[in-house]
Amino acid sequence: MRKKIYIFLTLFALSSTLLFSKTLVTVNGHKIDDSILPKGYEQKLNETQKSNLMEKLIKTELIYEYLLKSNIVNDKEFKKVFEQQKKLAQKEYKKVSGKNLTKDQIRTIKGSIALMLYQQKLLKSTKVSDSEAKEFFNNNKKLFDLPNSIEIANIIVPTKQEANNIIKKLKNSSNLEQEFIKIAREHKQNGYMGWFGRDMMPQNLFDEAYKAKPKTLLNKPIKTEYGYHVVYLLNKKKAKKVSFNEAKKNIKNMLKQKKAIQKLEDKVNTLYGNAEIIY
Repeated sequence: MRKKIYIFLTLFALSSTLLFSKTLVTVNGHKIDDSILPKGYEQKLNETQKSNLMEKLIKTELIYEYLLKSNIVNDKEFKKVFEQQKKLAQKEYKKVSGKNLTKDQIRTIKGSIALMLYQQKLLKSTKVSDSEAKEFFNNNKKLFDLPNSIEIANIIVPTKQEANNIIKKLKNSSNLEQEFIKIAREHKQNGYMGWFGRDMMPQNLFDEAYKAKPKTLLNKPIKTEYGYHVVYLLNKKKAKKVSFNEAKKNIKNMLKQKKAIQKLEDKVNTLYGNAEIIY
C-alpha cells in the first residue's frame, strides 16, 4: 500500500498549541491524543524534540497495531502477563484517579506486552555464526584488552576526622563487611561500588587501593574532589588480553541483540512506509 500522509501542519512548523489539541495524530484510523502526555510536558520541548516525539508515538502505535492483530495475543504467556499487568495497573490507577483504566490504556498495556514477547522471539530466532563473532573480535581487539582493575566498597564523608573515625570503628568490628554496609546506609550510600579500571575513577584512589591485598580495609582515608573515601578493597585483577574463546559467548549475545534490534527497526520502518498518517 502506498504511503498516504496528509499534513495540515508540518512538523517543522509544529507549535505548542498542537500538543494541546485533542488529537495529536491519527495512524491508520487510530487517534492518538494529548492525554498520553504528562501535563506541561510539551512546554519543555523544542521543535526538533516535538518532531521526534511525534515520530516515536507514530511508530509505537504502528508496531502495537501490527502485534495486536497477530497470533502473539493468543499465546498463553501473553494472556498470563497481560492479566497480571492489567491488575497491577488498575490498582495503581484507581488509587490515583479513583477511576477504571480506559480502553486506550488497556490497549497500551496489551501493546507493550506484545512488543516485549515479540522482541524475545526475535532474539531467540536470531543466529550469529562463529565466523561473524570472530570477525567482530578481530576488528575490535582493543575492546578486549582488560586493564588493571579493582572491586571496592566505598564510603565518602566530608571530613578526614569523620573518615578516620569510621576506619577505627570498622577495624574494631567483629564482622567488617556487615558493619561497612551498615555505616554506608547510615550515610545514605550503597557502599558496594563494583569493578573499576584506573580511568574510571580518581586515579589516586585507584592507585592506593590497587597496592593493597584483596579483602583489605585501607588504613587511611583517600581524599578526592568528592570528599574523604573509606575504602575496602574486595578484589583486584591484573591487566590481560582476552582471547576469542573467552569473549565468544559475550560477542555472540551482543551481536544477536544488535541483529534483533535491527529486525525490529526494519519491521517498524516497513509499517511506517505503508501507513496512513493524518496530522
